[in-house]
Amino acid sequence: MEAFGRPERPRRAFEDIISHIREAVVAGQLSIGDKLPHERELAERFAVSRQSVREALRMLEGLGVLTARRGVGPDSGWVVAGGTAGGLGILLDMHTSLQRTALWDILEIRESLEMLSVRSAAARASADEKAALVAAARAMDDVDETGAFMRCDTEFHVSIARRSGNGLAPLFMEAIRDAMARVMLAATRGLPDWATERELLVQEHLEIATLIAAGAGDAAAAAISRHIRGFYGRWLVDVRPVTGAGPATGILKGISVRSP
Repeated sequence: MEAFGRPERPRRAFEDIISHIREAVVAGQLSIGDKLPHERELAERFAVSRQSVREALRMLEGLGVLTARRGVGPDSGWVVAGGTAGGLGILLDMHTSLQRTALWDILEIRESLEMLSVRSAAARASADEKAALVAAARAMDDVDETGAFMRCDTEFHVSIARRSGNGLAPLFMEAIRDAMARVMLAATRGLPDWATERELLVQEHLEIATLIAAGAGDAAAAAISRHIRGFYGRWLVDVRPVTGAGPATGILKGISVRSP
């Protein structure tokens, strides 16, 4: 009897190459910093064209798995990267945009992740790491321009995730922040009183960092929840209900959000 459903689409050559590289990473045969064979050798090994090899490698570069070292000589070629969440952030941004994911759905995940991170950082981070978080929060008071401030803001939140001791937390945190960067920057640039908002954000960051430094994980989790919901509730979300279902309309064009 024939199987139900549509027959599987034959995998294309570049997909096979990506699959082989993924299997090598999972098996521990490839690690960050390892250099891949040259394109010609990969083409011969997989019996495909060099164009298919380039297609696969460039796709993996876009996902942040590989990086290309330009030039000539033994150091040139493709190297396993895996040090950033840029590719994951792009994918998350695209998928949430295509699915018209409600902004508060994304924020709900971010809020849970950040509350976990601050609790863990309060318990696990060293005294020096906690002091660095407090110093980073204080340093934000010297940053005025919105784009630069949001970059410092992102680094502060990702740093907390790094101090949590959870290996996945900074990866997910960075990806979520990358996916939301466009929305956050547009929101801050549209504020009627950026100076007042900036001062409030600095105070909130300092409160969070100080609570982490004191080992007060639960209090830090409550503070970061207020911080996240406060910013988006103040400036990004119009929480007026729409026709009974409870959704709300985003202030920014094209964003559909739901009140918390």
